[in-house]
Amino acid sequence: MFDPKRWRQPVVYKDENGLRRKVSSTEQASEILISSWPVNSGQEFLQAREIFLDVMRGSRPVAEARAAFLRAADEADLDISGNYVGG
Repeated sequence: MFDPKRWRQPVVYKDENGLRRKVSSTEQASEILISSWPVNSGQEFLQAREIFLDVMRGSRPVAEARAAFLRAADEADLDISGNYVGG
């Protein structure tokens, strides 16, 4: 069954330990922000949390969650090279 919150293009990033991580859905991105994000503040971090909730409620398109995750990762100085802001 297709998950409507799944991203068409996963995001690959390096976490604060230098390990490559792959995120493929809004639900997964939300869990990462809650449990293992290197910072718990910042405008992009807070905005991403709000956008994730809206996407999971169905009031925003899923592509906005992916874009918000990329902005939050950039704000946290995580390596997101190789990703683009497509859906």
